[in-house]
Amino acid sequence: MGGSAGLRHGIRVLVGLTVVAVIATMILAVYSSVRANDAAAERANRLDPAATVTAQLYTAFVDQRSALRGYLISDGANDQLLDPFRDAEKNIPLLTVRLRGLVTDFPDLLTRVDSLSRSYQTWRDGVVQSELDEAGGGNALAAQLLEISDVSLERFRDLRAASEGLTKAIADEQSAATGRVKNSADLLLTSVGTVVAVLLAMSLLMLVLSRRWLILPINELRRAVNAVAAGRHDTTIPAVGPREIVDLAGNVEAMRAQLVSLVRQNERSWEALAQEGPAVMALRDALTPSSLRDTAGLELLGRVDPAEGALAGDWFDAIEMPDGRVAIVVGDVAGHGAASGVFALRLKQLLTASLSRGSEPATAVQWVVEALGDTDETFATVLIALIDPWDGEIIYANAGHPDALVLRAGRTTAAGAGARTRARAAAGYRPGYVGGRGDLDDFDEMEDLDDLDGLEGLDELDNLDDEDGLGDVNDLVGLDRLDDLDDPEGLDRLTGMGLVEPLASTGPLMSSLVAEPGAWRTGRLRLRQGDVLFVYTDGLVEARDDSGRLFGRHRLVGELVRVSGRSPDRLLDDVFAAVRSHAPGRPSDDRTAIALSLSPAAPGGRRARV
Repeated sequence: MGGSAGLRHGIRVLVGLTVVAVIATMILAVYSSVRANDAAAERANRLDPAATVTAQLYTAFVDQRSALRGYLISDGANDQLLDPFRDAEKNIPLLTVRLRGLVTDFPDLLTRVDSLSRSYQTWRDGVVQSELDEAGGGNALAAQLLEISDVSLERFRDLRAASEGLTKAIADEQSAATGRVKNSADLLLTSVGTVVAVLLAMSLLMLVLSRRWLILPINELRRAVNAVAAGRHDTTIPAVGPREIVDLAGNVEAMRAQLVSLVRQNERSWEALAQEGPAVMALRDALTPSSLRDTAGLELLGRVDPAEGALAGDWFDAIEMPDGRVAIVVGDVAGHGAASGVFALRLKQLLTASLSRGSEPATAVQWVVEALGDTDETFATVLIALIDPWDGEIIYANAGHPDALVLRAGRTTAAGAGARTRARAAAGYRPGYVGGRGDLDDFDEMEDLDDLDGLEGLDELDNLDDEDGLGDVNDLVGLDRLDDLDDPEGLDRLTGMGLVEPLASTGPLMSSLVAEPGAWRTGRLRLRQGDVLFVYTDGLVEARDDSGRLFGRHRLVGELVRVSGRSPDRLLDDVFAAVRSHAPGRPSDDRTAIALSLSPAAPGGRRARV
């Protein structure tokens, strides 16, 4: 009995020592892991701001270069163009000091910061200052030649390489910090697993000796659940004890894992929003039209239905020229996100600078492509229309952009009804019946205009009344295929009827790959009273319905010619309503359009252009 009691006492002592050792080991492991986690988190928290400051520094460099180029383009006549340059020059030293403080504990990063500072000073003192001196001294041409010289390009290339190298080094340090956090988590999980194994062995021993094996698993489960409830979400729910308790623990662990996943996702979402949201909003604000409004002599309106989630590269603007003309610019940069937004902003600023100094549209496109330099695989489409409100002359350049459309007015005449009657007779038209194929309502889309050539007696086709809508075009039966208006021949038919005149492409898309002299040319046409110019981006015609069918240019043209005489405001309302009806919900790409027409002539006749 005494031996039995001594054995029981020894077992109790052994169990007690085991428990103490396990608890001490667990505390030590948790303490070490928490310390390692804290250290890794501290590094990550310092590296993230360092990455942000580096990006801000590079943006400041680019702002300085863009402002300098704009100033040089103006032949040094507009000193206000240097305001962004001066602002950036004030911010760069502050950002550099802050960056040094963030990377003080990272010798390699500190060395790269010094290298970046030297590269900036080399570019600033060796190139920029010379250009400013030349421009300030009245020698704008010499300053411009310095800006496009090999030395200038090489110095800024070195600055950009230093910035990219620093960004990559910071990213590498961030990855290493993330790895250390993961290793700490693995250590913690291993320690917890070891503790659970020891506790399981102790539970089995307790089961043999005291039949109290049920109490320990229940207590372990209770402690783990309480720890999770107290906010220690990484606490693993131990699966020990009878099958019923193990099942319960598994269900609780699954619930805990799901909750932890949701908490982590929510934290990442808030962090991403806090870091990226202001930058995205700033880009969107910068791409917002600066002066799109009714201008003297023009009724002008633009509209955008923004894409969901991503920052797209669409933008549009109207620029009032010193001579009274108005430049309309609509552009679309390939891709989405911050990179496309920044490229779109650069493009907008350079085009605005070039047009503001009096460049013709094709010349402006050529200059901007050359000024952008190597754009790698980034490209954009742009349409520039320079409009004289007093005589309606349009000088335009279309760099790979979807054809803008001029909707011609004055097609509604009394002869239109006679033309339609003869067209119906020539085609054997019966009301409500199309080519033996039933009611027009059975057609899902318009069909092709190619069979117009086969209709005889349409000598007054140009006088078709389009006021009753696209149904008047459908009345010309013999047009067995009206849904190929995406085909250029279909649009040519409408052009021949005098309903639509396209502003077709006058050159390739904007890219350094095609930056050859004379790659872009200028087109001309005249806007008459009552005509409407409609410019859009591809997001409008590439909207898809639930079946994946595009809205297409045929539907767009159909809506544009459906009713004549609409104001730009009403025309945009009807077009966007038609697109939303075809593709409900938030768009996957920005849908952008501008509509404008000449304002009614003021009493007393036209005003002379200044």
